Amino acid sequence: MRIHRSTTLAAAAAVAAGLLGAGTAQAAPARPDLVVTKVTWAPQSVAAGQQLAFSATIKNQGTAATPADVIHGVGFQVDGKLRTWSDYVTWSLAPGESTTVVASGGPTGSSTWTATTGTHEILAYVDDAGRIAESNESNNRTKTTFTVAAKPTMTTSLRGLTSYSTFPAVPGKTGIASYLSGTGYGACFVGGRVVPGTEKSFGTYGAGNTDYYYSGPFSQSGKVEVPARATSATSAEINLGEIYKWHYGDPEYLLDCAAGQTPDFTRWHVTKLTTNRWTVSDTTWGGNLLATATATLDVDLPL
Repeated sequence: MRIHRSTTLAAAAAVAAGLLGAGTAQAAPARPDLVVTKVTWAPQSVAAGQQLAFSATIKNQGTAATPADVIHGVGFQVDGKLRTWSDYVTWSLAPGESTTVVASGGPTGSSTWTATTGTHEILAYVDDAGRIAESNESNNRTKTTFTVAAKPTMTTSLRGLTSYSTFPAVPGKTGIASYLSGTGYGACFVGGRVVPGTEKSFGTYGAGNTDYYYSGPFSQSGKVEVPARATSATSAEINLGEIYKWHYGDPEYLLDCAAGQTPDFTRWHVTKLTTNRWTVSDTTWGGNLLATATATLDVDLPL
C-alpha cells in the first residue's frame, strides 16, 4: 500500500501546532482596578451630636484608565449601615492616579452623619454600584474605627454683662456665644423721672449671640474664643445697644405720652441666659454645636 507522506506530515504538524497553542497563556485584557487608600472624617475630635463629613482617597491601581462620564461612586457605611455617599466624580482616572472624594448625599438626603457615643467602624466602598468593570472586584472596600466622646456638658452664669461658663476640656479650640432674653419696658419721662403709671411692656428682647460665627454689627457681643484644653471662659460683654436696635432707638412708636413728656426705655427684665459652645476651624466657615447651657435669671438691667 502506498502512503502519502506529505499528507501524514501535514497532519502531524497540525497536531503539534494545536498542542503548542493549548499550552500558551492568553494575555489578560487591560482594565482599571479601583481601591480605597484612605478614609477620613471631619471634625477629627468627635463628640456626640456633631455632624460628621466623610471623605475617601481612591486610586486606580489597574492597567487601564477608568471610563470618563461614569460615576466613580463611594459609599460610606457606619457599623454596617449605609449613611452617606459620594457620586460627583465622573472624570477618568489614569493608571496610578488618585483623587479624594467627599460625601455629597445620603439615604436621608443629608451628606453628613450625626455622631453617637461609642466606638464605630467606618467602611468606604468604591464603585459601590458596580458601574465600572475592573480587573479585581474584591478589593474595593477599606475600613477603620473611630471613637465618639459623650456630648460635653457645661454650666453658665451671668456676671455683670458677661457670661462665665465651665465645660470639659477638648483637644481643639472652641468658641463661646452667649445670649440674654427678657422683657423690655419703657415709660414717659418728665425731667428725667418716670411719670407714674406710664411704664409699659414692649415685649421680648434679646442681646448677644447664639452663633459663634455671626458677623453682624454686634458680632463680638457675648462671645469669646476658648483655647484647646481650657475648662472655663468669660465672654465679652453682651452689648445692650442691641435692645435699641429692635425699635431703632425710638420707643415713641410704642408709647402715647402727653405733651411735654418724653418716651424712653426704663429697664430690661432679663429672665434667661443661653450659652452655646461651638467647634472652631481655621480653614472652614462655621462649626459644630458641642453643648448648650441655660441659666434662669430674674434681673433688671437699666437701659
